[in-house]
Amino acid sequence: DGADIGAWGFDLAGVDPTVHPGDDFYRYANGKWLKKTTIPGDRTSWSSFTVVSEAVTQQLKWLLGNATSGSLLGNFYKSWMEEGVVNQLGTSPMRPSLDRVAKLKDAAEFAGYVGSTNFGFGNSPFAFYVGADPENPKMYVAKLDTSGLGLPDRDYYLEDSFAAYKEAYGVYIEKALGMVDWPDAKGASERVLAFEGKIAKVTWPRTKLRDPVKTYNKMTLADLAKRAPGFAWEGFFRAVGQVPADATLIVSSIGDGDDNGVPGVAGIIGEADMATLRDWAAFHLVSGSAPYLSHPFVEAYFDFYGKALSGQKVLQARWKRAVSSTKSAIADALGEVYVKQYFPQKSEEQMDELTALLKKAFAARIQKVPWMGTETKVKALEKLARFRFEVGGPKKYLQYEGLVFKDDELYANLERAIAWSWNLDLRRRGTPVDDGYWDTPPTEVNAFFDPLKNRCVFLAAILQPPFFMPEGDPSVNFGAIGSVIGHEMTHGFDDQGRQYDADGRLHDWWAPEDAKEFKTRAAAYGSQFANFTQGLPAGTRINPQLTMGENIADLGGLTIALDAYHMWRGAHAYKPKPPMMEGFSPEFEGERRFFAGWEQVWRGKHTPS
Repeated sequence: DGADIGAWGFDLAGVDPTVHPGDDFYRYANGKWLKKTTIPGDRTSWSSFTVVSEAVTQQLKWLLGNATSGSLLGNFYKSWMEEGVVNQLGTSPMRPSLDRVAKLKDAAEFAGYVGSTNFGFGNSPFAFYVGADPENPKMYVAKLDTSGLGLPDRDYYLEDSFAAYKEAYGVYIEKALGMVDWPDAKGASERVLAFEGKIAKVTWPRTKLRDPVKTYNKMTLADLAKRAPGFAWEGFFRAVGQVPADATLIVSSIGDGDDNGVPGVAGIIGEADMATLRDWAAFHLVSGSAPYLSHPFVEAYFDFYGKALSGQKVLQARWKRAVSSTKSAIADALGEVYVKQYFPQKSEEQMDELTALLKKAFAARIQKVPWMGTETKVKALEKLARFRFEVGGPKKYLQYEGLVFKDDELYANLERAIAWSWNLDLRRRGTPVDDGYWDTPPTEVNAFFDPLKNRCVFLAAILQPPFFMPEGDPSVNFGAIGSVIGHEMTHGFDDQGRQYDADGRLHDWWAPEDAKEFKTRAAAYGSQFANFTQGLPAGTRINPQLTMGENIADLGGLTIALDAYHMWRGAHAYKPKPPMMEGFSPEFEGERRFFAGWEQVWRGKHTPS
């Protein structure tokens, strides 16, 4: 992106020396970069994250282009690149499923169909999946929540500020259905919009879904049927994988009132006519399939989800879409070869040193918290002491036994990959969790904290400049990747993470008075964000109840990283040269570089959408 990251890990060419660092350090550190940088046409943003992601995508392209002929990776990627074959097939790969939708005659058949979509394309008004049990995180359990919306969030249906997007969505629905000669495409579009609007009203807002206690509702399938009448649950669970009636599951959103979640959606389905249910199922089948069909469908999908909804100007090159799809379909297969090729052992060793130092700094800060009682401090320190740090790639990779791809069957290959993954989840239900695997592949430019495993994971793809440079200036590394490490650690104690104990169990381990003090301080911190206006559209405010976890983790990460940096400085002779800011006292040169590393990581531009 034109960055000139020098030997010490910072892009000096991006600095704007006309801005006084004490007035606006972000503009000082990144001003020239912001002035000269434009968002590429095939992107909706351009930042340190997307710059690295672009580099990773190029690396993955090379790996896939050199994959063994006949291998899973080789066949899947080749099936993507056979654009002529895909165009020639048109809608034929999707037709059997579309014909099934057209013949749905009653609610029971509809329930069976949407249950079967877990094995392939299509959508369901309920998301059914398998994950660790928050109260018993060493075991897998089935989980259920509402789904079924084609727009990003319930607010797009309910808030006037999103009216233009809703209108464009209706146009897209009509176009998509018209392209497959669905009867009365215009009327169907209106019915689908009205149906999803009703679902949106009962869908839980994201602020409510952030509460791990409210979203933990354990019950049997029989209990669910009583709590949420109107939907043929027996047929749904039979189609989704022969789930027995006495099975236990966790329902995320279930309650009373207007946004009652799963019972509300079940009731809406029970009251809907079959024409509406068929329209809805047909549209989501076509839309979900569109990126993998002939070019007119790809364009129609992009025109709405890319251009209208996200502000993306140009469709990504086919090879980029192929790489992204491979990362999703057979993530572990690609992740394993990526780590072997591009992640050096030295990076892991240096990350181990950094995580150990930040852990020490975090412990010192916990011990000094003036408002936290001794009992809570002891348990907090125990949780921190049992943090696990995993770097680069997982201990184990899925080997995809029994999965077969053909090099000229893109759509069928995707169906096979979806079915294979879902069958794996079905086998896992009710069995012990294997911590050796990761849910996020090492090819993602990201890091995460897993509260149910009490571990911080730093993926191989993020461990490169500007986030991390093994040979770079330590002060910059502390400000960049050090703050990322501290960010993920702080998630273990943010408004959500603090509700999980050292074993990863959803369990209230805080003394009541300490929990009350935490909430008071978090609310005060959140009120600062609620009053921020810079960079936001007129009349828009940040909702701190939605962003609280990230707000806390950002501040905690930066603070802990700075503490760790000072610890490191106390044990090392360090004289950074040349000075970053000519004419300034050298006394705080290290701190300047620390904060420059932080600012560089967070520079970016985004489309208004």
